[in-house]
Amino acid sequence: MSDDSEQKEPAENSLKISADFLLAEFNALQSRAIALTNSQSNRVNFLLIIVAAALAGVSQLANNVALQSYFHSIILATTLGILLLGLFTLRQNVDDAGASVILFRRAGRIRLWFVEQNPQIAQYVAFEYGDDKPAMDVPFLSFRGGEAVILLINALAFCVVVGSVLPLRNLAIALIVLPVSFIVAWVSQSYYIHKVLQKGERRSAGAIKFPFEQVREKYEGHL
Repeated sequence: MSDDSEQKEPAENSLKISADFLLAEFNALQSRAIALTNSQSNRVNFLLIIVAAALAGVSQLANNVALQSYFHSIILATTLGILLLGLFTLRQNVDDAGASVILFRRAGRIRLWFVEQNPQIAQYVAFEYGDDKPAMDVPFLSFRGGEAVILLINALAFCVVVGSVLPLRNLAIALIVLPVSFIVAWVSQSYYIHKVLQKGERRSAGAIKFPFEQVREKYEGHL
């Protein structure tokens, strides 16, 4: 009995050390994911502040008689600046979205470890305990959260640029060109988002070791 107890105690200590280490890793992953989400929100808020400041500045310049001859150029330069900032914001947020998915998948591996230690908790785990969820590219991503705001600002800015560059003196032509420009800008950005995330999905496919459906079948298939 004493020999069994002596062998069991190191095993329990090793298990506790592993559990503590993985919990620390899990908390670090969650903190990093929250930081990335906050960065995305801060970028969108910054973009909105810049847009609001630009609109206020342009409205003030419109009343300045001395700048009337340059007003068209000022609008074009301001809109181009907003568009470039919006595209940069979109790129950074899409990259952070992909990085967040990787972090969540790493956290799923840690959940799986705890399920392996005690399979009875499998059906009570709130999130997937595998490393292939959540998916990077999901339908209607362009209509969710901050991405939709960025796409809207960029599409409107693109329309203003088109309207400033092209001589749209005819109202009928303007009513055709501007909506088409908006649709083209929105679809192009949506296409970019999906392509980047699909590329990230392909890159990360080789790192997937524990597909959720397989491990769920193993631990919950008999329930």
